[in-house]
Amino acid sequence: MKKVMLTTGGTGGHIYPALAVADKLELKGVETVFVGSTERMEKDLVPDSGHRFIGIDISVPKGWKNIKKYLRAIKSAYKIIKEENPSAIIGFGNYISVPVIIAGILLRKKIYLQEQNVNIGSANRLFSKIAKMTFLAFDKTYDDIPIKAQSKFKVTGNPLRKEIDGLKYATEREKLGIKPDEKVLLITGGSLGAQEINNIVMKYWEKLCADKNLRIFWATGKNFEQIKKVKKTKKENDRIEPYFNDMLNVMAAADLIVCRAGALTISEVVELEKPAIIIPYGSIKVGQYENAKALTDYKAAYVFTRDELDDAMKKVFEVIRNDEKLKKMRIRLKPLKKPNAAEEIIASLDIWRN
Repeated sequence: MKKVMLTTGGTGGHIYPALAVADKLELKGVETVFVGSTERMEKDLVPDSGHRFIGIDISVPKGWKNIKKYLRAIKSAYKIIKEENPSAIIGFGNYISVPVIIAGILLRKKIYLQEQNVNIGSANRLFSKIAKMTFLAFDKTYDDIPIKAQSKFKVTGNPLRKEIDGLKYATEREKLGIKPDEKVLLITGGSLGAQEINNIVMKYWEKLCADKNLRIFWATGKNFEQIKKVKKTKKENDRIEPYFNDMLNVMAAADLIVCRAGALTISEVVELEKPAIIIPYGSIKVGQYENAKALTDYKAAYVFTRDELDDAMKKVFEVIRNDEKLKKMRIRLKPLKKPNAAEEIIASLDIWRN
């Protein structure tokens, strides 16, 4: 039986695309094994998703003590790969994938990479010359790749959770009990912290509540101190929670989304054809402005910086009631859709010949 090893970790943005590929591989009769950190969220998320997980003890290689630990992680990964003997290894970024990829190179395994963001992350950049293929989420990434190297890259889109398949606007609205004359506004700050977004929503909260035909779904994140106050003043059908377990269903039902520009959020916005007001996370290292630009280049979203939060909220009130504008934004998202990312990645793996 063929076997593929997947490696990444740290955040859902890296782990969920790996799980989407693992799900599709297993449907094709390919065994999968996931290697990640014993300390990060993948140690629970992967087994909970029904996939086999092997943990290694690993930290960011800063300082001599951590570097020694990193070298031990490479040794552990070497032993695991030798025992598991996978046909190929796919790295989905993050420092957690590095020891596994290094060990895979030493054991002459076929190495593939998947990049979720517009900007290629440092772990994937490190190995892209050695990898057989690097799978990209956005066409825009080609702008930074020399023409002679582009044959080793392929745009497939981001592999998304299978729960997104078949979600329909009308069906999800009906399930959530949304009336035909109601508009749905989803506000979410993502896992990188939503304090700026929460603060500006609070500033305009009374005005948002004054619109009786506006249904608000607001995912505040964990550390929102004013959540009790907001819940007392919200309209009966508004939902305000730290996180929505049915987030994709809510997204599908939304008319407009206020969000960050994490790679998976952007890919889900595109796949569900959702008009969005995007407020990228401020750190340049995270690369969210470039992710957002993949949509603004097509005039398919509005993007505001942390210094333009009032303008962002004004745009929310302007757009949410403008059906023509919402329709145009939905149409402009269509050419960006890449619904078969996991299948395309799997078809490109050199594991199918005996």
